Amino acid sequence: MKTEAQLEIYRSVKSEFVDHTHFEDKAPQRLIERDAFINNLKYTPEYKYPRLDSLTSAKIIKKKRALYEAVLELDASQKNPDSDKAGNELFARSLEVRLKRIMLVEAARNLTNNNFVLSGMDVNRESFTKLNESLYGEFNADHYLGMVATEKSRVDTFVPKTIVAARIKSKLESLLGNVDVDGKREEALLGDVEIKSFHNFIINRYADVLGVVPDTADDVYYDVKQCAEIMNRALEVGGLAECGWKVVENAKKATPATRWDKSRIFLPSNTRRNASELRRLIIHEQEVHARRAQNGKDTGFKPLQMGVGDFADIEEGLGSMMECAVDGSFKNSSFDRARNRYITAGLALGADGKPRDAREVYEILWRITAVQDKADGNIDNEAVKKAKEKAYIHVENAYRGTQFWMKGVIYTKLKVYYEGLAKNADYFKRNIDNLDATFEDIFIGKYNHTDPVEKDLVKSIVSRKK
Repeated sequence: MKTEAQLEIYRSVKSEFVDHTHFEDKAPQRLIERDAFINNLKYTPEYKYPRLDSLTSAKIIKKKRALYEAVLELDASQKNPDSDKAGNELFARSLEVRLKRIMLVEAARNLTNNNFVLSGMDVNRESFTKLNESLYGEFNADHYLGMVATEKSRVDTFVPKTIVAARIKSKLESLLGNVDVDGKREEALLGDVEIKSFHNFIINRYADVLGVVPDTADDVYYDVKQCAEIMNRALEVGGLAECGWKVVENAKKATPATRWDKSRIFLPSNTRRNASELRRLIIHEQEVHARRAQNGKDTGFKPLQMGVGDFADIEEGLGSMMECAVDGSFKNSSFDRARNRYITAGLALGADGKPRDAREVYEILWRITAVQDKADGNIDNEAVKKAKEKAYIHVENAYRGTQFWMKGVIYTKLKVYYEGLAKNADYFKRNIDNLDATFEDIFIGKYNHTDPVEKDLVKSIVSRKK
């Protein structure tokens, strides 16, 4: 039986490993593939994943072995009546997730290897799919079918004002016509009174941080350097700058990303945001991801900095929920993005009984997006262009790390935004009259605050460390 001193070695195992960073092709090549796909020059994009080659390095192999041994030893320590059961359990959960992320990326390497053997393709697909489910959970078909029911109703009542719009409606009716929603309906996550109450609380709580954003009209946009400058002022006001946090441009990123291990918020070079969008970006990246990571670090309990166990849906859902709260409504791009990602995942996985490849999903999704964006029926060629670009972002997000032509095989991290949003909405609904205390619990660090068992474990550990 290992002593506490020996177990501390396993608790100290370095586990930094971000799976999605291995699924990025070089930015110029991504643009080439995007344009070829949107312009129908290619049926599906052809992505290269240069970082997957690093998985054969001695460094990664050593990390994987160390994580595996640490999980085994920390799990075994639960039999010792004198061990720190709560701490070791949460460490084990966190390290196991990092191990699974390495395994998921290894599965992606096998899946995307152009020298694959056909007889091994099914094995690679099954391995990749199961690891996705293990990390990001099973897909909720009822949520998806309810959303499709809403979109079918939207198309039915859509009155086209242009020839282009009429063609889109006709094609979309055909594409969605065979989808059986099985009587499912989409339910509102929060009522009007609840979202208004939550909005007032957020605006008051973050008045100083959000106050750094200029009060400009929605047609005034800031480029990446201006956004970084404004967001760095928000970090200063919020006290995170003095902890080493910075917002920087990163040409390799396709979307904003927060790295807890580097104390950095990365913005893609093509970032453009208006004032309203900047406020939502600050609340999501700074006041959720960065804040929870820093608070977790301050507790001295490492898992609360890097994320306890399976927290991905809760973390991302909290960010999306806070964005909606800033606006005081689910009628904004933040909610639409999370919702359309879920539709993308459902279409791809075949939650309606028909798995699809990237092209099949895209042809449905861009038309759904066009009708959503132009409810007045005035869809022109420019609106079509914008809808296609927005839809492509979701499709790329889903199929990255895979072969885009495979039906029903995707990287399912994109679905956790809506699932986490739904869990957080339910959590806030149950605690709407006690938000001050609720936020104290939420911002202890990066963990699943909606799980009462995990919350009790975290609070007991933190209280002992004070």
